[in-house]
Amino acid sequence: MKRLLTLCFAFTVAFLISSCATIHPNQKYLIGTWKPEKLELAHMPNHQTPAAGSQGKTNSGAGETKPLAGTAEQTTIDKKQISKSKLADLRSSMTFNADKTVIKEDLGKTIHATWKLKNHGTRLLTSDKGTGEKSTFDILYINDTSAVVIESFPSFGLKITYKKVKK
Repeated sequence: MKRLLTLCFAFTVAFLISSCATIHPNQKYLIGTWKPEKLELAHMPNHQTPAAGSQGKTNSGAGETKPLAGTAEQTTIDKKQISKSKLADLRSSMTFNADKTVIKEDLGKTIHATWKLKNHGTRLLTSDKGTGEKSTFDILYINDTSAVVIESFPSFGLKITYKKVKK
Protein backbone atom coordinates (compact mmCIF):
# COMPACT_ATOMS: atom_id res chain seq x y z
CA MET A 1 0.00 0.00 0.00
CA LYS A 2 2.84 2.37 0.90
CA ARG A 3 4.57 1.67 -2.43
CA LEU A 4 1.34 2.31 -4.32
CA LEU A 5 0.90 5.71 -2.63
CA THR A 6 4.53 6.60 -3.33
CA LEU A 7 4.14 5.60 -6.98
CA CYS A 8 0.92 7.66 -7.33
CA PHE A 9 2.62 10.65 -5.71
CA ALA A 10 5.59 10.34 -8.10
CA PHE A 11 3.27 10.22 -11.14
CA THR A 12 1.33 13.23 -9.87
CA VAL A 13 4.50 15.28 -9.38
CA ALA A 14 5.80 14.28 -12.82
CA PHE A 15 2.47 15.21 -14.41
CA LEU A 16 2.40 18.63 -12.68
CA ILE A 17 5.96 19.42 -13.73
CA SER A 18 5.34 18.43 -17.36
CA SER A 19 2.07 20.38 -17.56
CA CYS A 20 3.69 23.53 -16.15
CA ALA A 21 6.56 23.24 -18.61
CA THR A 22 4.40 23.60 -21.71
CA ILE A 23 5.40 26.29 -24.17
CA HIS A 24 2.90 29.01 -25.02
CA PRO A 25 1.95 29.02 -28.74
CA ASN A 26 3.19 32.61 -29.09
CA GLN A 27 6.60 31.51 -27.85
CA LYS A 28 6.74 28.87 -30.59
CA TYR A 29 5.84 31.50 -33.20
CA LEU A 30 8.37 33.99 -31.83
CA ILE A 31 11.42 31.76 -32.33
CA GLY A 32 13.20 32.83 -35.53
CA THR A 33 14.42 35.95 -37.33
CA TRP A 34 12.05 38.90 -37.78
CA LYS A 35 12.36 41.96 -40.00
CA PRO A 36 10.14 45.05 -39.52
CA GLU A 37 8.01 45.96 -42.55
CA LYS A 38 5.89 48.84 -41.36
CA LEU A 39 6.12 51.40 -38.57
CA GLU A 40 3.28 53.71 -37.56
CA LEU A 41 2.15 55.80 -34.64
CA ALA A 42 -0.19 53.84 -32.36
CA HIS A 43 -3.19 55.30 -30.60
CA MET A 44 -2.34 55.17 -26.90
CA PRO A 45 -5.28 56.50 -24.85
CA ASN A 46 -3.28 56.40 -21.60
CA HIS A 47 -0.49 58.54 -23.05
CA GLN A 48 -1.88 62.05 -23.22
CA THR A 49 1.03 64.44 -22.98
CA PRO A 50 0.33 68.17 -23.36
CA ALA A 51 1.53 69.36 -26.75
CA ALA A 52 3.21 72.67 -27.37
CA GLY A 53 0.64 75.37 -27.96
CA SER A 54 -2.31 73.30 -26.75
CA GLN A 55 -2.69 74.83 -23.27
CA GLY A 56 -5.92 76.69 -22.81
CA LYS A 57 -7.88 74.66 -25.35
CA THR A 58 -10.94 72.99 -23.94
CA ASN A 59 -12.58 69.66 -24.59
CA SER A 60 -15.97 70.75 -23.28
CA GLY A 61 -18.05 73.87 -23.03
CA ALA A 62 -17.80 73.83 -19.23
CA GLY A 63 -14.55 75.77 -19.28
CA GLU A 64 -12.25 72.86 -18.40
CA THR A 65 -8.72 73.46 -19.62
CA LYS A 66 -7.41 70.10 -20.80
CA PRO A 67 -5.02 69.57 -23.67
CA LEU A 68 -6.77 68.06 -26.66
CA ALA A 69 -5.61 64.51 -27.27
CA GLY A 70 -4.39 63.78 -30.77
CA THR A 71 -3.78 67.38 -31.84
CA ALA A 72 -1.65 68.10 -34.91
CA GLU A 73 1.07 69.50 -32.66
CA GLN A 74 1.21 66.25 -30.66
CA THR A 75 1.41 64.14 -33.83
CA THR A 76 4.28 66.28 -35.12
CA ILE A 77 6.19 65.90 -31.87
CA ASP A 78 5.68 62.14 -31.92
CA LYS A 79 6.81 61.84 -35.55
CA LYS A 80 10.01 63.76 -34.71
CA GLN A 81 10.67 61.43 -31.78
CA ILE A 82 10.01 58.42 -34.00
CA SER A 83 12.30 59.63 -36.75
CA LYS A 84 15.17 60.24 -34.35
CA SER A 85 14.95 57.06 -32.33
CA LYS A 86 13.13 54.32 -34.22
CA LEU A 87 13.31 54.65 -38.01
CA ALA A 88 16.64 52.83 -37.90
CA ASP A 89 14.66 49.84 -36.63
CA LEU A 90 13.24 49.39 -40.14
CA ARG A 91 16.74 48.40 -41.27
CA SER A 92 17.34 46.01 -38.38
CA SER A 93 16.47 42.39 -37.75
CA MET A 94 15.87 40.48 -34.53
CA THR A 95 16.54 36.80 -33.96
CA PHE A 96 14.67 35.21 -31.06
CA ASN A 97 16.23 32.00 -29.78
CA ALA A 98 14.62 29.19 -27.78
CA ASP A 99 17.09 29.82 -24.91
CA LYS A 100 15.34 33.19 -24.27
CA THR A 101 18.08 35.30 -25.89
CA VAL A 102 17.55 37.74 -28.72
CA ILE A 103 20.14 39.18 -31.10
CA LYS A 104 19.38 42.46 -32.81
CA GLU A 105 21.40 43.35 -35.90
CA ASP A 106 21.29 47.12 -36.31
CA LEU A 107 23.43 48.81 -38.99
CA GLY A 108 26.40 46.51 -38.46
CA LYS A 109 26.04 46.65 -34.67
CA THR A 110 24.95 43.57 -32.73
CA ILE A 111 22.90 43.94 -29.57
CA HIS A 112 22.43 40.97 -27.23
CA ALA A 113 19.37 40.83 -25.00
CA THR A 114 17.08 38.46 -23.15
CA TRP A 115 13.34 38.08 -23.59
CA LYS A 116 10.31 36.67 -21.81
CA LEU A 117 6.56 36.53 -22.34
CA LYS A 118 4.04 37.79 -19.76
CA ASN A 119 0.24 38.19 -19.58
CA HIS A 120 -0.55 34.79 -21.11
CA GLY A 121 1.83 35.36 -24.02
CA THR A 122 0.51 38.80 -25.05
CA ARG A 123 3.32 40.97 -23.64
CA LEU A 124 6.96 40.61 -24.68
CA LEU A 125 9.63 42.02 -22.38
CA THR A 126 13.24 42.44 -23.52
CA SER A 127 16.31 43.51 -21.57
CA ASP A 128 19.59 44.57 -23.20
CA LYS A 129 22.46 42.60 -21.65
CA GLY A 130 24.94 45.48 -22.12
CA THR A 131 22.96 48.52 -21.00
CA GLY A 132 20.11 46.93 -19.04
CA GLU A 133 17.61 48.93 -21.14
CA LYS A 134 14.18 47.32 -21.05
CA SER A 135 11.51 47.37 -23.76
CA THR A 136 7.87 46.32 -23.66
CA PHE A 137 5.92 45.06 -26.66
CA ASP A 138 2.20 44.26 -26.60
CA ILE A 139 1.54 41.48 -29.11
CA LEU A 140 -1.62 42.29 -31.05
CA TYR A 141 -1.24 39.46 -33.56
CA ILE A 142 1.31 36.74 -34.23
CA ASN A 143 1.48 33.65 -36.41
CA ASP A 144 4.21 31.65 -38.10
CA THR A 145 4.95 34.32 -40.75
CA SER A 146 3.99 37.74 -39.37
CA ALA A 147 3.42 39.71 -36.19
CA VAL A 148 1.95 43.06 -35.17
CA VAL A 149 3.13 44.61 -31.90
CA ILE A 150 2.93 47.92 -30.09
CA GLU A 151 6.13 49.17 -28.47
CA SER A 152 5.33 51.53 -25.61
CA PHE A 153 7.27 54.69 -24.82
CA PRO A 154 6.58 57.35 -22.16
CA SER A 155 4.68 59.69 -24.49
CA PHE A 156 3.67 57.53 -27.47
CA GLY A 157 3.48 54.03 -28.87
CA LEU A 158 4.69 52.51 -32.11
CA LYS A 159 2.72 49.90 -34.00
CA ILE A 160 5.25 47.70 -35.78
CA THR A 161 4.45 45.01 -38.35
CA TYR A 162 7.09 42.29 -38.61
CA LYS A 163 7.66 39.57 -41.17
CA LYS A 164 9.44 36.34 -40.27
CA VAL A 165 12.36 35.87 -42.63
CA LYS A 166 13.89 32.73 -41.11
CA LYS A 167 12.63 30.01 -38.78
